[in-house]
Amino acid sequence: MNMRKRFLIHGILVCGFIAVTACTTTLLPKRAEAPVDYGKIFEAAYNQLQIDTPAVREDEQPLVLAHYMPWFQRYGFHWQQGGAKFDPAEILPNGRANISSHYYPLTGPYDSNDPAVLEYQAALMKMAGIDGVVIDWYGITEGVDYKPIHEATLALIEVLKKRGLKYAIVYEDQSIKHLIEFGIIPKDQGRSTAKETFTWMQQNWFRDEHYVTVDGRPLVLCFGPQYFYQKSEWDEIWADVNPKPFFIDLDARTNWADGSKNWSPMHLSSGGKLSIPSLVKYLNEFYRKQNAKPFVVGTAMPGFHDIYAQAGGTSYGFLDYSEGETFKLTYAAAEQARANIVQIQTWNDYGEGTIIEPTIERGYKELEYLQDKRKEREADFPFNYGDLRIPIELYKTAVSEKSGEEQKQQIAALYDMLFSGDAGEFRSAVREANIRFDFSVSPLLFEPTGSGSGETAAVFDPEGRKNLALGKPTVASSKIDVWTVNKAVDGDVSTYWEGGARQYPGVMYVDLVSPAKITALVVKLNPQRMWAKRTQRFEVQVSGNGTDFTTAVPEADYQFDPASNANTVVIPLDVTARYVQLVFTSNSGATNGQVAELEVYGE
Repeated sequence: MNMRKRFLIHGILVCGFIAVTACTTTLLPKRAEAPVDYGKIFEAAYNQLQIDTPAVREDEQPLVLAHYMPWFQRYGFHWQQGGAKFDPAEILPNGRANISSHYYPLTGPYDSNDPAVLEYQAALMKMAGIDGVVIDWYGITEGVDYKPIHEATLALIEVLKKRGLKYAIVYEDQSIKHLIEFGIIPKDQGRSTAKETFTWMQQNWFRDEHYVTVDGRPLVLCFGPQYFYQKSEWDEIWADVNPKPFFIDLDARTNWADGSKNWSPMHLSSGGKLSIPSLVKYLNEFYRKQNAKPFVVGTAMPGFHDIYAQAGGTSYGFLDYSEGETFKLTYAAAEQARANIVQIQTWNDYGEGTIIEPTIERGYKELEYLQDKRKEREADFPFNYGDLRIPIELYKTAVSEKSGEEQKQQIAALYDMLFSGDAGEFRSAVREANIRFDFSVSPLLFEPTGSGSGETAAVFDPEGRKNLALGKPTVASSKIDVWTVNKAVDGDVSTYWEGGARQYPGVMYVDLVSPAKITALVVKLNPQRMWAKRTQRFEVQVSGNGTDFTTAVPEADYQFDPASNANTVVIPLDVTARYVQLVFTSNSGATNGQVAELEVYGE
């Protein structure tokens, strides 16, 4: 069966993917890491997509809704499933909380009822072109952890309504089954409890202008059904709801629903892995069945890498993130099928690793892609890649112990301007607010302040130019220990690449995937003072094909000093290239070249 992995802990139903760094073929020394040719894999996948154009659905901008989990408490179960192995109160040597996930949110583990978190998330959705959310919800009956989930859902909806975003409910009908199993309600009250829940939804949500409707009917998605299987049961549950919900089931499990949605088909995994060809076969089959239907919800999924085995359970398999290509493929499939709604699987299911919320491991890749897709349909969409980096800084400023009431009011005013004002005015207001950007997660150009304090000031790019190297394929001639070359483009300045001891020249390059006009390189080491002053000597080379490199900047000594330049070197360039390569010949502070982040800026 195609079902999300669930653990039952105090009746809690717990709803993961791994960022595999791509490499390209190269003539660098033979110690280079083995490449993964995602280009070839996905060229074949697109060729194998066989989704006919449906005559019954118009080619129009789909409603883009992110599947959202409102179940996190800062030290609650969903950050620490697996008993003693995970404890978010424990800080690991890398400075992160010990949470039950392969991926780490830029905010750190959060509480779903935290207004600062909700404002941050809503701002990101707005800037990415996401229309709203479908909320994974368990009803109004107290029991298990349904009460805090419901309270967090209410808090989320309040922010969504305030910010003009849409919402709908994914009703987990199996919640009734578990209320019965735990003796919270008797078995003969199952349908009446569900009926009370839907009556409450009609009174409080269905009539709200921000609630998603289809042909005047409130949209309700169901992950199943998994408990109420018969149409007659649902007719009884909806007896007092008018108009009747527009009901979406999973994978056409019923023959009476108004439409269907798909989900990552982990049941098709073989040897613990769902292959891309198997995924394509599933997509073809799902959309073939939906071709003649007037309404369908298509799902875009970034991958699947759950934490369940590490937490003491059984994994449902692994779907490769493929440097973001899996998400693009599944989104393209939904587009070809002219899906009325594109559901993003998911905003924040950290247990299954299906998140698109910005993480240390993946940054903003999916949000940038969604932004691009929105601009294809709406040329005047006002937000850009650079804007996406602003909300995390507003969030960190808002929750900082150093922030006083005046600064918190300033942050609130900036959010108000974001959602109601001009994008250009918002950017100007951010600059004037002098929000301090964290360059480890915000790849914006910057320059030293000249104060001698080691601080840096953001040079905000109003055109939203992105760091072209972030998350791109990388290759190196050697490495030492775990300091692999992909860490030089992961957006996290606390990780780094280091070449093998005394294996000079130390060579690393990044493949920008397509040629770009490059105006600057930024080479960073960790700015903490434990990374003492050092001089690295290297040459900058560029190439159009990854084989024939030419010198762009001759070999020179570059000083990295946390006290004077925040361990950062900015190198102006004026070239057009696809590959950027650094060739190290000495390092006064180590036995080979070191790069915490290589950022490439241009057009």
